Amino acid sequence: MRIFHISIKGLFGIFNHEIDLKTEERITIIHGPNGLGKTVLLTMINSLFSGHFSIFYSIPFIEFAITFDDDSILSLKKNHKSGLKEISQLDKPYDILMELVKPGAKSESYLIKSSREKIRFPFELIDQVIPELQRVAQDAWINTLTQESLAIEDVLERYGERFPQRMIPTREPQPKWFIELRRNISIRFIETQRLLAYARIRRPREFEDKSSLIPAVRNYSEELVGMIQSKLAEYASLSQSLDRSFPTRLVKGGGHPHSTIEALRKELNEIEAKRTQLEIAGLLDKEQIDFRDFQNIDDTNSYVLSVYIEDVKKKLTVFDNLTNKIDLLIKIVNNRFLYKELSISKKDGFVFKSPNGKRVPTANLSSGEQHELVLFYELLFKVKPGLLILIDEPELSLHVVWQQKFLSDLIDIIALTGFDILIATHSPQIIHDRWDLTVELKGP
Repeated sequence: MRIFHISIKGLFGIFNHEIDLKTEERITIIHGPNGLGKTVLLTMINSLFSGHFSIFYSIPFIEFAITFDDDSILSLKKNHKSGLKEISQLDKPYDILMELVKPGAKSESYLIKSSREKIRFPFELIDQVIPELQRVAQDAWINTLTQESLAIEDVLERYGERFPQRMIPTREPQPKWFIELRRNISIRFIETQRLLAYARIRRPREFEDKSSLIPAVRNYSEELVGMIQSKLAEYASLSQSLDRSFPTRLVKGGGHPHSTIEALRKELNEIEAKRTQLEIAGLLDKEQIDFRDFQNIDDTNSYVLSVYIEDVKKKLTVFDNLTNKIDLLIKIVNNRFLYKELSISKKDGFVFKSPNGKRVPTANLSSGEQHELVLFYELLFKVKPGLLILIDEPELSLHVVWQQKFLSDLIDIIALTGFDILIATHSPQIIHDRWDLTVELKGP
């Protein structure tokens, strides 16, 4: 199930936007002057399919609608009780009507109620419990670490576990039809604040673990090590299984006895090339096997070799998906970064070296280099086929030349991973020569 069209009426009491997604090209770019709601639209899409409705109380709008490729329409209508007559009242926390209309089927609806009136503690308590929040209005806060603006509903959704449960309003269960719809639509939002990431920090036994913000480059480097170690464990397990059964399969058959010596030698060369690729990618250590030893093999033992080749191919296939992603990441980064070269280590993750071979700590990467690395890492390693990726201002901290190359790299990544993408940008350099992918947001 894919999103086909997005519309919003009365955004900020002023704007009406219609966005047709470029479903064939899989890339849609929305652009326009500041203040038209590009970031807000991405936030609303992400919040809707995350099931976090609090954001909709703080954004003035009349109707927000998503059309899917089966012609069904999911809509949110604000201030429905008053018939949408008073746009000036839309900044108040009225209930919101969610409705799903399917062709030829009965429509479904659900009333999203604000929990604000049910809060059982003074808002001043938030400043004491959550020191990273700074109060900027009666019921609004700024996260001083991420610069996010949060209404009271956002605070409860994000930090509710820090308060006694008796103080937190009971959240009403979402309807089954909406839960099922969310299962069919996967969203990932890459926001402008992408250089910091939340990570679980281990604390002494008498304390609970907690989340802490750390540099995203460091977090993703550690995450990549975990992926590699997981694949190595899978590779080792499969290797043990195949090695144990190797004699039995030789006796019972299982190779390609009719393969020619030339065909077997060709497969050996391909295996050697693949192992070399895995070594370069940082997934395998150099193995002390000289495949030239097999060049003198003849028909009398070709069957044994064919079984061996099939086993090695099965073992190395474990790494295929991860290797393809690592190779593309290294290619993109090393075509961008000046005076630094990226390689991957199964122990250290990202490894950067200067032209003189000296290691460069990831903390020493420039803001633009970190933005580039984090952005492409997310697109390669934190997505799955069929996902809709939302990217806000991919041009941040990037040189003009890097911006112009962004879409061509993105097309290569989409070919590998198979997702859709919606971009909000101010930069004509990001668009470059692909204005056919754009939708312009305009004023009233």
